[in-house]
Amino acid sequence: MYMNLLWFLPTFIILYMTFWFLVSLLVERRDIIDIAWGAGFVFLAWTTLIFRDLDLDTRSILLLSAISLWGLRLSFHTVRRNLRQEEDWRYHRWSQGQARLHPFCVFFQVFLLQGALMMIIALPVVYSLCFINLPLFELNYLGIFLIIFGLIFETVADQQRYLFLKKERNKDQLISTGLWRYSRHPNYFGEIIFWWGIYFLVLGAPKSWMMIISPLTITYIMLFVSGLPMEERYRGRPDFEEYKRRTSALIPWFVKKNR
Repeated sequence: MYMNLLWFLPTFIILYMTFWFLVSLLVERRDIIDIAWGAGFVFLAWTTLIFRDLDLDTRSILLLSAISLWGLRLSFHTVRRNLRQEEDWRYHRWSQGQARLHPFCVFFQVFLLQGALMMIIALPVVYSLCFINLPLFELNYLGIFLIIFGLIFETVADQQRYLFLKKERNKDQLISTGLWRYSRHPNYFGEIIFWWGIYFLVLGAPKSWMMIISPLTITYIMLFVSGLPMEERYRGRPDFEEYKRRTSALIPWFVKKNR
C-alpha cells in the first residue's frame, strides 16, 4: 500500500494541476490556481479513501468533514472575490514587459510548484485516512478545537473583508475594523491555526509526529512567501504605514495607541 500511495500522490498532483493549467489558458487568468487550491485538498482527501482498507472511524470522519468545509469554503470565497476584480497582481505582473513568462514556465513555476506544496501540506490528511484507525486521545481533542477555531476565525475575517471591499467607497482602501483591527492578516492566522489543528488530530499513530512538516510548511508560506510579504504593494502609503505601526502583523493583539 505504501508503494501504491507513493506513485498515486505525485500522479494525482500532476494530473490535477495540468487540468487547471489548461483551464487557465482558456480563461487567460493564471490566478485560477487560487480556486484550484482549496478544492484540490478536498478532492485529494476523498480520493485517498481508495487506499483505505479499514472502516471509517471517528478521526477519519472528522478529517474529511474539516478538509471539505475548509477547502470548499476557500474555493467559494476565491471565486466570488476574483469575479469582482482583475487578475491577481502577483500573476498579472509576470505577463508584463520583461517579466513575461512562457506558458510552460507558468506551468512549472506556478501550478506544479503549488501542487508540490499541496502534497506536503496534505500529508497528515493522506496518512491518517490511509493508515490510522485508533481511538482519539487528549491531543486529538486539542486538534479538534484548533480546527474549529481556525476555520471560524478565517471565515469571519474573509467575510468581513469581502463585505468591506464590496462597498464602492472602500475600493482600494485598507480594512481596519472587525478582526482586522487586531491583526493585519487574521485570515492567515486562522489558516495557520487550522492546519496545526489537523496535525494534532492525526497524532497517535507510529511516526505520526513526522507529519509536523505540514503545519510548519503552511506557517512558513504565510510568514515568508505569499502571506505577510504581500504587504509590499502597500509600502509607502501613509494609511498603511500607520495601520502597520499600530496593528499586529499576524497574531491578534491589542491596538497600539496613537502617538
